[in-house]
Amino acid sequence: MSNLTTPVAVDFYQDELKQLLQQLMWQAQVKRCLAIITDDLHSTIYDGEYFQAVSQHPRAFYMVRVNDSENLNKPPSQMLHVLHGIKSSGCDLHVITLLNGWQVQQLIKFVYNNRALHMQHKFVLLHDVRLYDHEMLHIWSVFVSTLFLRRHHQQKSFSISTIAYPGILSGVLVLQQLANWSPGKRFNKKLLFKDKTRNLLGASLTVAIAEHEPMVHLNRSTNTYEGVEVMIMDALAKTLHFQPLYYSFNKSNAVEWDQMLEENETRLETGLIGEVAHHNARFGIGDLHLFQSYVQHVELSLQHSVECLTFLTPESSTDNSWQTFILPFSAGMWTGVMMSLFVVGTIFYLISFLNALLLDSNQASTFFHCLRRSQGRRREPRDWRRLSFRIELGRYRGLGAEGTGRELFDDYANCILLTYSMLLYVALPRMPHHWPLRVLTGWYWIYCILLVATYRASFTAILANPAARVTIDTLQELNRARIPPTTGAIENIQFFRESIDDTAREVGANMEIVEPIEDLTERIARGRCAYYDNEFYLRYLRVASEARGMGPTALHIMKECVIHMPVVLALEKNSALKPHVDDIIQRLSEGGFIAKWLRDAIKRLPAEEQAPQEALMNLTKFWSSFVALGIGYLISICAILIEHWHFRYIVMQHPLYDVYNPSIYYNFKRLYPDA
Repeated sequence: MSNLTTPVAVDFYQDELKQLLQQLMWQAQVKRCLAIITDDLHSTIYDGEYFQAVSQHPRAFYMVRVNDSENLNKPPSQMLHVLHGIKSSGCDLHVITLLNGWQVQQLIKFVYNNRALHMQHKFVLLHDVRLYDHEMLHIWSVFVSTLFLRRHHQQKSFSISTIAYPGILSGVLVLQQLANWSPGKRFNKKLLFKDKTRNLLGASLTVAIAEHEPMVHLNRSTNTYEGVEVMIMDALAKTLHFQPLYYSFNKSNAVEWDQMLEENETRLETGLIGEVAHHNARFGIGDLHLFQSYVQHVELSLQHSVECLTFLTPESSTDNSWQTFILPFSAGMWTGVMMSLFVVGTIFYLISFLNALLLDSNQASTFFHCLRRSQGRRREPRDWRRLSFRIELGRYRGLGAEGTGRELFDDYANCILLTYSMLLYVALPRMPHHWPLRVLTGWYWIYCILLVATYRASFTAILANPAARVTIDTLQELNRARIPPTTGAIENIQFFRESIDDTAREVGANMEIVEPIEDLTERIARGRCAYYDNEFYLRYLRVASEARGMGPTALHIMKECVIHMPVVLALEKNSALKPHVDDIIQRLSEGGFIAKWLRDAIKRLPAEEQAPQEALMNLTKFWSSFVALGIGYLISICAILIEHWHFRYIVMQHPLYDVYNPSIYYNFKRLYPDA
């Protein structure tokens, strides 16, 4: 444009450019409106004759005149209103005829950063080498339908070129020559404004991956990535004809985003969004949720799934299997049983005493030894050694059953032991001779039957019914439990803190960020934290904890969904591929492919199973019977040891005990129990 030094040259240039723009407008088939941004030099081109020559039915148009010295990094407010109107009207064609290349560069950057126009619509610009700096590389990968007009002064013609797409996606900015135009010449409109984003001609596009179940995970056996979003990317690659290059970014080397602050002054988390926003990757996949904070830096695709976001919480159980045999009775009930044991034993002893008192006063004198002083002289040990005394004891035989011998309940120790044996359904050695004791024995047997029947019924119910589970299923219960909530993304914390619900805000105030480290599930099981993520990923954590031997009942997924969050893919800011990506995702969703892929991905992530309600013996509870059996064995062994000690150190030390004739000692104790 520097050769335009004379008014005649300017007139020839304006006339030729006017004819070319008229043909381009005709070929562009403007249906909605036309947007023109020009300067003083080119403003005379756009007169009434220009628009009448284009169509018999003039279209609406917006026109902005820019001063040569105007700074377009921050356009004036009037120009901003016009740009807003152009975008709202969805103008098909944008013609920018500014002679100052720096102004064009400033305007294009402003449009890119603020999404001031529809960048995938058609643009016509004047060629200028200042537009092709390296910093404009990612901007021109968005303006894929842009034509550059370059005038050749010697040939009096214009060359029409465009960005070589998808070649620019590989990082090289090259202009592709479309046609040479001279006055009176026509060109093929199919070459000018064709859709270059439907076929990427096998270009390689980098895809950043953040592993997150069930959308993306690495198959260790095949060393390939699998998951729902990987299947979606493969479908996009097959339809748009490109090669996805998957890579897992290193979070420790992620670019710092200190300079990128949101309006609420929170730093955007480094990671997957940072990889895409810094143009290290064309796509980003890894279970991204539809957060408003992402929109300022990347493009988010149409949602392909909706996930239930909730908490993974600790779970406790009332399954006290080792206490199964004592659970049917409370402490008060067992106290009553033990008291009844001694009370009934004492009643047996008293009735036996009253019966002996009424029938035989001499025999009644043998009761209550501990309450009476010993009467009569104590027999000397030398008397026990007399042979005649030993012979008499050896010949002693107690009275027969029909006689007036001692009864079963005449000894208090026997009363307690026999009462305890009846409680355990152990038969008496023989029935008492006296009817009062027989009647009391019968009634006590009925009491034992009722007591044991109650115990058996309660015990059967405990074994058959599943144990109650103590779980956290609402945000209110989580707050009451005082378990610190955690999450893996700062956006989740912001979501809770900005919620209109008081309970959610209380959760957000205590929420912290943690990485899904190996001991996370152990911390959750111990009640140290509760983790917030999608339901499927929480299932994955439960399965992983079971594989490490923690047990499925230690972790519980909260039944209440905090929110159903859409899941999207991330594309570069203002990506030209977004319309086709959205269209393909919608078709995949309508065809049921994404739902099918999701079902396949979560087959190995089972949900929590409800405990069976039928009367089924629980093997864990069955082992508790060995606890009771072990207690019985322990008590029996202790009783044997005590009896052995008594026999060895008391019975065998008695002067009348004879190892060859032990009946002498026992006959003596029957006749002289106080001796």
